[in-house]
Amino acid sequence: MGPADVAGGARSEQIPMPAAMSQSLQVLIVDNSADDIALVVSALRSQGYQVAYSAVNNPAVMRTELERQEWDVIISDHSVPNFDAAEALALAKAVRPDVPFIVVSENIDLNLVVALMKSGMQDYVQTSELVRLGSVIERELREAKSSRERQRAEDRVQESQAIFQAIVENVCDLVALVDTEGRRIYNSPSYQPLFHEEDIQVGSTSFMEIHPDDRERIKAAFRRTVATGVGERGEFRFVLKDGSVRHIESDGCAICDARGKVTKVLVVSRDITERKRMETELLQMATTDYLTGLPNRRYFLARLEEEHSRMQRLQGQRAAILMLDLDHFKRVNDRFGHALGDACLKHVAALIRCELRKIDTAGRLGGEEFGIILSGADVTSAQVFAERLRLKVADTACVLKDQVIRMTVSIGLVAVDGNEADIYDALARADRALYGAKDNGRNRLVVAAESGLEI
Repeated sequence: MGPADVAGGARSEQIPMPAAMSQSLQVLIVDNSADDIALVVSALRSQGYQVAYSAVNNPAVMRTELERQEWDVIISDHSVPNFDAAEALALAKAVRPDVPFIVVSENIDLNLVVALMKSGMQDYVQTSELVRLGSVIERELREAKSSRERQRAEDRVQESQAIFQAIVENVCDLVALVDTEGRRIYNSPSYQPLFHEEDIQVGSTSFMEIHPDDRERIKAAFRRTVATGVGERGEFRFVLKDGSVRHIESDGCAICDARGKVTKVLVVSRDITERKRMETELLQMATTDYLTGLPNRRYFLARLEEEHSRMQRLQGQRAAILMLDLDHFKRVNDRFGHALGDACLKHVAALIRCELRKIDTAGRLGGEEFGIILSGADVTSAQVFAERLRLKVADTACVLKDQVIRMTVSIGLVAVDGNEADIYDALARADRALYGAKDNGRNRLVVAAESGLEI
């Protein structure tokens, strides 16, 4: 910074501040100029900091000061005799890597600034611009605090994950050691609350507690492990001593002798019943319309593609697609409110569900629009179904509390077979037939032909 040198290796001073100045700052200054040190401290004082500082001018003293206490910021001249900013920065990052490092100097080569920034320097302030030093430090202190908080959060997450993993993998696991015939050699104590003692005693077969429908599959996987020495993971069901059924995931690990022959198998099992339940719920949430309980649009379209593939794969197969829309549904919402409108949608969905066979699929496609896939149906049987459903909706009012709401539906129908090139074209034809029913007075069925509409 300047020519006036600091006597000795380090100098510390607490500069008195007015009572209004309440933000304290621990500063390590790397410089040999007493004038420039005073200039920096004075600038910080004028910008609202209570400054406690130590000044150093060589590596040994700087390391001592770095190790002696925590520092908020390190301010360095770019060149101290026999100790430049690059050396000071390297030492700071080695001992206190999280402390912001700022160079304050009058003249410095731009290439050096770039090199220092790449090495971890936070900022560079010219001596003539010390008025901005306080804001630079404030920014870096804020960033350092944020970085520490992020690191603490990451540490907590990592610790939590480690604890969770240890609990999941060890506390509730069922550990069994069996011979190559599947007879028990050892069971962990975690087996005892689940099974009868005689069923899990040493020498008993380890397959008896497996659900009969899963037993042969798991035996086959066990035999493969014995034959190949390669463990397998499998899912199956345990039947517990109280008769309840639990979903289990097991990992088999072959234990070999010195010649590489499998002599035992270690089986580690865990209860995944809750995970299976959650997977089922998530799948249902992903494929089911929340209001009506019918399949949602995504699942309906997936089933439509499956039906198309079935018809293309099996010669002579056919199906029918119906598109339904509640007539004047907006009037229901406007007159009775959306709560009753939702009740009407659920009412119609229930009527549709009652008419379906197990092989059929119905879904809510959006708003008051529904779709139905009649697997294997020709156009005649599909018309009979559609007319029956149309009349049922018209004759069955939705009753909620003291409100009786009568509704009708318009239906568009298209018959398809394996020659249908694009099943979505067929869906579009059914949709156009639906709007044909709307245009022709509603509460009716329109069948889409290959050309035009038949009413």
